Amino acid sequence: MKGKGGAARAVAARAGAKVEAGMHLPQALDQALRHSGLEPRDRGFATEITYGSERWRSLLDYSLRPHLRRPLKTLDPTVRSLLRQGTYQLLKLGLPAYAVVDSSTEAAALCGAGAARGLVNAVLRRVAEQGQPALPEHDGEALALRYAHPLWLVRRWVERLGREGAEALLRRNQEVPQLVLRVNRTRTTMAQSIATFAAAGIAVREVQDLPWAIALHAGGDVPALPGFGQGDWQVQDVGAQAVGEAVGQAEFFLESACGRGTKTLQQAERQPGRVAGVDVDADRLREAEIERRRLGLTAEFHASDARSLPDELTGADAVLLDAPCSTLGVVQRRPDVKWRRQPAEFARRTALQVELLRAAVAACRPGGVITYSVCSQEPEETTVPIEEMLQSGDLRLVEAAPPCAQAPLEVGFLLPGMFMAQLRRVH
Repeated sequence: MKGKGGAARAVAARAGAKVEAGMHLPQALDQALRHSGLEPRDRGFATEITYGSERWRSLLDYSLRPHLRRPLKTLDPTVRSLLRQGTYQLLKLGLPAYAVVDSSTEAAALCGAGAARGLVNAVLRRVAEQGQPALPEHDGEALALRYAHPLWLVRRWVERLGREGAEALLRRNQEVPQLVLRVNRTRTTMAQSIATFAAAGIAVREVQDLPWAIALHAGGDVPALPGFGQGDWQVQDVGAQAVGEAVGQAEFFLESACGRGTKTLQQAERQPGRVAGVDVDADRLREAEIERRRLGLTAEFHASDARSLPDELTGADAVLLDAPCSTLGVVQRRPDVKWRRQPAEFARRTALQVELLRAAVAACRPGGVITYSVCSQEPEETTVPIEEMLQSGDLRLVEAAPPCAQAPLEVGFLLPGMFMAQLRRVH
């Protein structure tokens, strides 16, 4: 493990420190890996321990505290990441103590934290010797630690879902998700794509009820996977693909607040007419344009605030609003999200969603359909905004179930990690 093991751990520690500084996990890891020079196997290992340590952060911190003379939060962020990631390797991956301790100590030097080598060595040795401490006796605190979620969020879910329902959600969030791709139907076929992965020794499966989705039994470095350079597929989760497949055929499709444009590009594969996406973030639109070119699709992207769309983006037959939200529905894939959220923010979310929905309705022609989705299952971001919009009398709920619907609600459907509702504009 000497050498390469230390280098991979150093890359992961740098990524972890970036996440603590406020960067989103995928971007932090991408930056850390971009010029690392690591081989694919080591890039995969760095990815595993970066994501794993975020997934189990609070439980790892709980396991570290008895072995530290000062609060963990006072340590240098890179050292803190090394300790968390080392503890994750010991307690969750079950790697040999000598390999974890030696390579993590080496990584400290590679990260420019050589002065902390002794601390990293000593603390990880004690974690290896003593293992995970007993959990608190109080049920709520024990549940929050066992599944490594903030206590306030666990209490919120227990209140709404009951203990059994909350624990099922917590358990699911802690499972490592498979990588799901949307096969680019304009470039290849499902059979050809599956054969390409099989030839590379990568097992895949078709996703039930989604005609262009495949799930991989492998992850790691996405651009290194077969077919990426040819634009044969794009990464897109099951719930997000299901939302896109629920959108009807349109001569003019508009995605409001399109972000990096994944759903817009999905429609560029599906729709016969004009496809446009709009977002206020220029950096995200640049990423969307890069993906558009890679996939070889025809779509237009516009920089504009989705709350006040220009006239050229009105009169659409179908409008999709995948609204900004807490993203708590995708904690399984984005474990850093649960540490970013705060309980007070939900009170502000309904007003924003309604404002965005009103603009989406204004951009839709009479008789057209507005598809609303969020990667959340919290009421303030799901049912409450839709119920408020229906009070105007200008909209009718479309009750057709989307692909992969898990549960119907009074004003929409729960999908894997998502909520979706469709509204037809009456006049």
